[in-house]
Amino acid sequence: MEKANAVFNDVVTDWIGSPPPIYHKLHQAMQNSDTSFADFGEIISADPSLAARLLRIANSPFYGIGSRVETIVHALGIIGIEQLTELALATVMVNQFKGIDNDLVNMQSFWMHSIGCGLAARAIAKNMGERQVETYYTASMLHDIGSLILYKESPEKSREILTRCTFEGLSLSTVEQEVLGFTHAEVGAVVFTKWGLPRSLVAAVQYHHRPSEAKDHVLYPTIVHLADIIAYEMDLGTGGEPTIPELDPTAIQRTGLTRSFLTEIQDQIREQVDEAVGLFFD
Repeated sequence: MEKANAVFNDVVTDWIGSPPPIYHKLHQAMQNSDTSFADFGEIISADPSLAARLLRIANSPFYGIGSRVETIVHALGIIGIEQLTELALATVMVNQFKGIDNDLVNMQSFWMHSIGCGLAARAIAKNMGERQVETYYTASMLHDIGSLILYKESPEKSREILTRCTFEGLSLSTVEQEVLGFTHAEVGAVVFTKWGLPRSLVAAVQYHHRPSEAKDHVLYPTIVHLADIIAYEMDLGTGGEPTIPELDPTAIQRTGLTRSFLTEIQDQIREQVDEAVGLFFD
């Protein structure tokens, strides 16, 4: 246990104190009740590339906005501060992990899977009448962020884990627990907790393979779990699992969704995924 804790600390130490600067500024601004839309707009607009990408997202068909969104302040008024801040985080994180060895992970495949998972989660949440569907999108898009941190901080161990998963057909979490003493889900949850992300996002990351174990914000890991499976069934890239993850039966019970509905939304996701990937990548 001590060895596992030491390895865990080595993996997360460089990350827990260094959230992406833009998110850190936005998070601090959210803590101040006097912060205006214009203040948030200035923070985001200080990064022209991010601002342009967020406007592309705001003007995409996913929102169905009748009029064109021309400014970040306008986008904040329509999408909301918290959800646009989360989208900003997701957008920034796409660029945070460049340089990972291609034999560990194909980043295009990884983000294809993540975005496909986000689209599935968004469709499920919308069908269930949830109001903040973009938070489910973000949670799903970032659910495997712990894997990327492991690839960056412990590439040799990660290579060993992925090799065993491929040749033994074992789940990523199973082999991670055996080799490291912890999982990518735990890494992501600790980092996001230290960054001050909403507890709903932390729960989604921590329990996306075991939603039945979540004690609060249970719908988030539940929907992310289902979305993850759908993305694997559709062969939309990979987060590192050698096979389709095992379904937690409580996920269907909690959502009240039928298996036929989860199959039906796949056509909708397939139509949207290429465009969605284009919103995050040039």
